Amino acid sequence: MLRNGPSGYGSVTKALHWATVLALLAQFAVGYAMDPDDGGRGRGRGRGRGRAGESGRGRGRGGDDGDGYDVLDDRLLTIHVALGILVIALVCLRLAWRRIDGLPPWADALGPGQRTVATWTERTLLATLLVIPATGVVLVLSGEDDLLGLHVAAHVTFFAALAAHLGLVLGKRLLPRML
Repeated sequence: MLRNGPSGYGSVTKALHWATVLALLAQFAVGYAMDPDDGGRGRGRGRGRGRAGESGRGRGRGGDDGDGYDVLDDRLLTIHVALGILVIALVCLRLAWRRIDGLPPWADALGPGQRTVATWTERTLLATLLVIPATGVVLVLSGEDDLLGLHVAAHVTFFAALAAHLGLVLGKRLLPRML
């Protein structure tokens, strides 16, 4: 069944959900693989190798000016940025599909309080999956740290919401609904 219905989530919703999960796993793997030799200073923030006293995001566009990065200069960072853009696209597709198809009925195992938790964790996850990559792209392209606080706060919020989401899904044995 392509569409969501009384029996649960449809194959389009499931495919978009798991594509998002895979993109995120790849995103975090690439993010943590960047700069293993810099002592963690630049991990998740590009190359982290600016001139002395600078945070830096790489060698800059076409030279050592430190204001951005060269797409061809840093393949891992380029993959990281591309995955971030993919996550944004997947979230937008998920939101569009939800407007078209709606959601299936609640699982019988969820009480009113748990339904509220499910609603807010899902909204938070989707919002942070737009904010994290968007601010990341701006940070990388600008070479400035103006949005770093928002980027980091969105990561913390994402992981808190993810923990609540997984706790609810696993605790109530809801995973089969999305398989």
